[in-house]
Amino acid sequence: MRRSSVRDVDAGKQGSAMELEPANWKPLELRIGSRCAEFMWMWRENGLEYYKHIDTRRYLILDAEGRSYVHRDGETVRVDFQKEFRRVVQAIDARSVR
Repeated sequence: MRRSSVRDVDAGKQGSAMELEPANWKPLELRIGSRCAEFMWMWRENGLEYYKHIDTRRYLILDAEGRSYVHRDGETVRVDFQKEFRRVVQAIDARSVR
């Protein structure tokens, strides 16, 4: 899988202005449907939406098409959505299996 940086996502824009409104639920709804209720929309930055899981407090970062990203070694890189979603909800899903 090719590593994508925020520069790839938001090419041509300068700076990293954080937008605190309006909330954008579309990328998350596209990927997980009704499970959106488990998340809070936090902010938008460089074309990426930051969602926080209400129980695990872990962040899920998505672009407009629902592709997932993480911050790693000072860069924002694209990662597999399914793996990242499992990591974000892991603690809560593990409790429901018991």
